[in-house]
Amino acid sequence: MLWLITGILVTLVVYLLVVVLVNRNRPPGDRISLVSRPKNLEAKLGQTIKITSWNIGYAGLGRGSDFIMDGGKNWFPPSRQTVKNNLGAICAQLEKFRGQILLLQEVSVKSPLSFWQPVRQKIIMSMPDNMALFRPDISTWGLPWPLKIAHGTMTISPAEPASKKLVKLPVEPDFIGGIIKRNYALLVTRFAIENSSGQWVIINLHLAAFDNKGATRQQQFEAVFAFAQEEYEKGNFIVVGGDWNMALTKTDFLHTTNLKHLFWLVDLPKEKLPSGWKIVCDKSVPSVRTNYKPYVEGENYTAVIDGFIVSPNVGVDAVKTTNTGFENTDHMPVSALFSTKRL
Repeated sequence: MLWLITGILVTLVVYLLVVVLVNRNRPPGDRISLVSRPKNLEAKLGQTIKITSWNIGYAGLGRGSDFIMDGGKNWFPPSRQTVKNNLGAICAQLEKFRGQILLLQEVSVKSPLSFWQPVRQKIIMSMPDNMALFRPDISTWGLPWPLKIAHGTMTISPAEPASKKLVKLPVEPDFIGGIIKRNYALLVTRFAIENSSGQWVIINLHLAAFDNKGATRQQQFEAVFAFAQEEYEKGNFIVVGGDWNMALTKTDFLHTTNLKHLFWLVDLPKEKLPSGWKIVCDKSVPSVRTNYKPYVEGENYTAVIDGFIVSPNVGVDAVKTTNTGFENTDHMPVSALFSTKRL
């Protein structure tokens, strides 16, 4: 019996070592999955388009949640039912954006952080007439199903993209939980435009949040616009949208938050933007709240870190953040109306 117990323990230790080593050292994922493709998609986009960007926090960061990496106490949401309620409300809100291009971040695939709710699948089901692409920026290898994690960005569109591409970004030196490396990349989709030789190039991003003094974010920012400027010079119309994890504008929303909980927040380096590029955000409504404690209006610090940056040949006709009161996620959706223009 002793040899059997010893054998089991040795096998378990070897398994754990292999899991840790593989997850720490395997190459970054470079696969974009086509997770929904209905028939009769539009072949082209118009010269005016509407785009909404929203970090949905894997449906686990509603009003009643805090998060340990932001200075809170918990890794997990309050309950499975809480996640289910959040997910239902998120899908209902997304349905109001029907007909738009949606740039979503922190979409999970039956993750423990969302109590194994089918977040990605529920979103797809709520948008049945749309194409959807998904790319995980956090994923695990070798862990059993209850511990398996896959979170990432998802782009949803009523039109068929002419092509899709992944552009890898610099990564943080540290590991999540000492094991998992977050692999950042741009999810790039190109769309033909009616009566135009150029293309809409729509870029979905989610930059680093917990890098020391924003050092990785600075490198990522430079990589984003090295690629975006190159696309603009080809005659394309570029919209970069998502969760920048950097303040897009100065704000003075009411709060009582101790400044130590703002350790992660840095300003977007506007001086590094290529000439003529424009920041597009709603300065009147915050897009994110701090997660060091459950949300209380007027207490949690709020900021504007979600929005868009567009090339000089893109006109901005409107921008608005939908005020959801942070009821079901720690971010609020930002929508903007864009059009092509001649310079």
